[in-house]
Amino acid sequence: MGTKTTIAGTELHDVLRGVMVVIAGALMILPAYINYELIKRANFELTVSMAISLTSFALGILIFILVVGKERIEGTKKP
Repeated sequence: MGTKTTIAGTELHDVLRGVMVVIAGALMILPAYINYELIKRANFELTVSMAISLTSFALGILIFILVVGKERIEGTKKP
């Protein structure tokens, strides 16, 4: 039928993983600043700005877990 081309195990894969970790880290760190800016400058209500910040933080954690992998986060299990 055809050959399947993947980037797993290549240098491009490592670069993409690094970029995704940086994006996930930014989504976990920036909500505090975003929350401040939304309340002070954009005049959003507190509940709206907190919802946006919490959603950003949750997306950052999910992306980090997907990129790093569940096995690396849990570590090695002892028998």
